[in-house]
Amino acid sequence: MKCHEFQSLIDAYLRETIDEPRREQFEEHFFRCRKCFLGLKINETLQNREVSIPVGERPRRFTLRVLRPAMAMAALFLLVLTSVLLLRRDPPSQRLDELSRFDLPLYHQGEMRGGEESGSLLEQEFSLAMRSFQERDFRSALEILDRPSYTAAGSPKYDFFRAISLLGAGEAERAGEILDGIIQAMDPAYFDEAIYYKGFALLRQGKRRQALAQFEKLANMLSPMAGKARVMVQKLKAL
Repeated sequence: MKCHEFQSLIDAYLRETIDEPRREQFEEHFFRCRKCFLGLKINETLQNREVSIPVGERPRRFTLRVLRPAMAMAALFLLVLTSVLLLRRDPPSQRLDELSRFDLPLYHQGEMRGGEESGSLLEQEFSLAMRSFQERDFRSALEILDRPSYTAAGSPKYDFFRAISLLGAGEAERAGEILDGIIQAMDPAYFDEAIYYKGFALLRQGKRRQALAQFEKLANMLSPMAGKARVMVQKLKAL
């Protein structure tokens, strides 16, 4: 059903003169189309409608004439209330959520950063994990990267991409702990990137000031990531 058809059937629906097939189409559209659901015409019609109950009217007709409009009115009220609450949401918090979104770090097939690898089998499985990672299917990537063989390997490459997968999967605190370990080890392979993405881990935990300090730290370093960090510093200070 189109919106213009819906509008033309409002009066018939409320007066119970609409035929059954059209009524079903009308109700389906009513609860699916937000524009029509919040339409001023429906709101005014429901608010101003007076329901009369003829003596001897059957219970089923009473339900159709009274309860259905009442239920529609209640649903309309809840939807309007929800919309108002969403509109009143703190704008800085909403922008902070947007800032916590991150681009994936670069990865090259057969990447050798982080020293000698632990074995060809681990590398083969790691390549499979990276396919899921690049498709942002972080849970599938973690099914491989969270295995004991990878966590015990002591490879900064495995640790780094496991941390970013955790970050993408919504486990910011655990991701931050792994990134802290890479930063403390000061391994040059992923040191700068670990600092950068630790800032996003902090943002996703709602720690804005700590995140800002993290990005400022990287912005003041001689690092290829410094430019990206300065952009984040500017955006956070602009909130």
